[in-house]
Amino acid sequence: MRTSPDRVERFFRALTALQVRHPWTLLGLTLLLTALAVLAARKLELHTSLGELLPSGKESVIVADRVNKRLPSVSSIVVVAEGRDNEGLKRFVDAVTPELRKIDPSLVGQVDSGIHATQEFFEKNKLLYAPLDLVNEVRDRIVDRYDYEVGQSLGTLLEEDDPPPPITEESIRKEIEARTPKTDTPKHQSYPGGYYLDPERHQVVVRVLTPLGSGDIERAELLRSLVQQAVDRVQPKQFDPTMKVGLSGNLLTGVEAYLRIKGDLAHVGFWGVTGVLIVVLVFFMRLRTVVSMTVAVGAGAAWTFGASYFLVGHLNSSTGFLFSIIVGNGINFGVVYMARFLEARRDHDVEQSAFIAHHETWSGTLSAALAAAASYGALSITDFRGFKQFGLIGGTGMVLCWITTELVLPVVLVLFEKLSPSNRKSGFRSVLAGHYGRPFAWLATRSPSVVIGISLAITLSALALGARYVKLDPMEYNMRTVDNAATERPTEIRRLAQVADRILGKLRQDGLAIAVDRLEQVLPLKKALEARRDSVPKDQRPFDSVVTIHSLLPSDQEQKIARIGEIRETLDRARRRGFIKDHDWQKIQELVPERGVKPIGIADLPEQMAQPFTEKDGRRGLLVYLGPKKDESVWDGHYLLRWADSFRRTVLPDGSVVQGSGRAVIFADVILAIVQDTPRALLASLLSTMLIILVTFRGKRDAWWVISSVLLGFTWTIGVLAIWKTTYTPETGLLVEGMKINFLNFVALPITIGVGVDYSVNVMQRYRLSGGDMRRVIVETGGAVVLCSLTTLVSYLSLTLSINGAIRSFGIAAAIGELCCMLNGVLVLPAVLYWLDQRKLKKAQAAAV
Repeated sequence: MRTSPDRVERFFRALTALQVRHPWTLLGLTLLLTALAVLAARKLELHTSLGELLPSGKESVIVADRVNKRLPSVSSIVVVAEGRDNEGLKRFVDAVTPELRKIDPSLVGQVDSGIHATQEFFEKNKLLYAPLDLVNEVRDRIVDRYDYEVGQSLGTLLEEDDPPPPITEESIRKEIEARTPKTDTPKHQSYPGGYYLDPERHQVVVRVLTPLGSGDIERAELLRSLVQQAVDRVQPKQFDPTMKVGLSGNLLTGVEAYLRIKGDLAHVGFWGVTGVLIVVLVFFMRLRTVVSMTVAVGAGAAWTFGASYFLVGHLNSSTGFLFSIIVGNGINFGVVYMARFLEARRDHDVEQSAFIAHHETWSGTLSAALAAAASYGALSITDFRGFKQFGLIGGTGMVLCWITTELVLPVVLVLFEKLSPSNRKSGFRSVLAGHYGRPFAWLATRSPSVVIGISLAITLSALALGARYVKLDPMEYNMRTVDNAATERPTEIRRLAQVADRILGKLRQDGLAIAVDRLEQVLPLKKALEARRDSVPKDQRPFDSVVTIHSLLPSDQEQKIARIGEIRETLDRARRRGFIKDHDWQKIQELVPERGVKPIGIADLPEQMAQPFTEKDGRRGLLVYLGPKKDESVWDGHYLLRWADSFRRTVLPDGSVVQGSGRAVIFADVILAIVQDTPRALLASLLSTMLIILVTFRGKRDAWWVISSVLLGFTWTIGVLAIWKTTYTPETGLLVEGMKINFLNFVALPITIGVGVDYSVNVMQRYRLSGGDMRRVIVETGGAVVLCSLTTLVSYLSLTLSINGAIRSFGIAAAIGELCCMLNGVLVLPAVLYWLDQRKLKKAQAAAV
């Protein structure tokens, strides 16, 4: 970085003196700040919703939040009982339901043990829900029989007349049931006795609805315990000795998934940090160096996440994995400092060695830190709220890890020297340290032209492959590959959830809800959406059905009521004339309502039946559901884009606009944002990195060599991504396919530029200070640079242990970028510089002759 040499030297001499004379005070202050940071970091909550990745001001997120606030709570714990005796299962339900209703109302909103009330409602209004032509036929047959009876009593019947069926409850019921199409019979009428019972598999379900969410772990566990206690109190085996009872439901599966994600974060973080420290230990072969760097980078990571609590306030599904990445990247500054400190320690005392390490590494490491921070910061120009946070936390981490390297690492080294002075004669360099850089030194100085030729061939191939890669659209449209589900092992909770889904159905599992403001908008919206659906070829339709609360109301009610009145009037006259027997009359009255039947309105529907269309404030009918196409997958990004466009914005005949959102629209917006924002983020990362390099090297030619090295590394990265999934089979031959870009691994592209510049900068800086001894530069500094790359590689590769497909793909893509940039920084750049030096030397020798 550009500043006065004398001023920098005075600053670092003063800093070193302070660190040598007051190490315990400085360490105590560091530990205090770290403890405060840890306390703040512990308050960070984990938000796993996909909507967290989009900006809060995004229209789709605003609309989705607005709809979700109106939707009724659908969180539940389901009690699933399995046995051999269906009657015993029913008795268990009758016994456990009152016990469940005793649980605190703040935890339990409703206990749903069956559809008894709904069945009674349909039974009472059977004729209103029957097709109009059937009601007409029933009326005609009853009138025909009445006329037949009257004619017979008056003696006016002709002998050849066939008598119509008698007017009995059985004949009327058979007429209705036999002539009512099965598709018009509500699905839930199939539940035996009104219980949520599968009589063939001998399984029964009771739903406990709750306002709790899966993020409320403590209260969710409390509710689970109370439900289990209620089950235990009724002693299920008294109803069936073979009965087994388990708990599931979306509340418990949500809690399980939430805890699984948190466990995944801890698992990945642990192995990432452990791997990084092992690599460092193998390189330096000295425990004190590992402990010193662990303290420094640990403080930097703690300060980063403590600051994140105040800067962001929470973590999301992408930023939660930053811990191992920050440690893997942030420890690199300590590696470079430590390597120079140990090298100087062979010839100097502790204070002078610490000063030399400060003075000779600060510029390169600060440039690398700022370049990495800038590449993370490039994510802030994207349309992703989650990735703005990713960039903010990652960039902050790079700067803070550099600060703790300069402030804390020397302090710990000084304390080790005070507690156990090192014997300089025993050597301070790792046996392996030189070997890290020696292969690169041999290649770069032995055959530089070969290295340059091969790198040129790789670059040209990468450019061609990259152009093809972009042209073929590298976006990931299979959303299952970026989800947790593909790697999740089946659990008892999930098995029971599948049982409950099969028995209860999965209402709104895949469908999307649209909320309107006024009831009179519902039917026009339905008509407009259906017209939009029907305006395209059948195989291109975006959805199958539009379901409103009006779908639950009988059709042609006025006509049916008139016919029912005629039926009732005829039956009354038949009764008065004695054409209907007493035992039939009582049952017929239950089957055919009295005259004066009123149309069934929205308010007349049973609570359970109207529940999906009832909002939290009790309003009914303002929710409209779209059912996806049965032959399309809701995990297919191409279909989600088409589906989202079909209902994102609908203008009604009165000029009002209804906006739709939900999972489909948010997924679609994520895909569109990646396509739009990736080029911008890449350009911002490149320009900011170039600016930092130019400032670091004061605009000299060395800066352009570093920039060229980084660009080559990035080009190679794109080339490798373009062929990552290449396969060969005798049937298909060679199939070249690249890694698909998803909503997380695209982050690897801009940060590759900023993080990868570290290696070229440090090699170039040491090359300038060494006077052009390239072999020594690669062996000594190159070893530390390779170690830096290894620590970063390990932190990235640890992400492949994640259960999430997007996280794994990010780890692989970032590791590819890291390896490509390291090879260019430690091998190709030195080979080019060495080749140029040799040409100059030959020219000078020729001129001397």
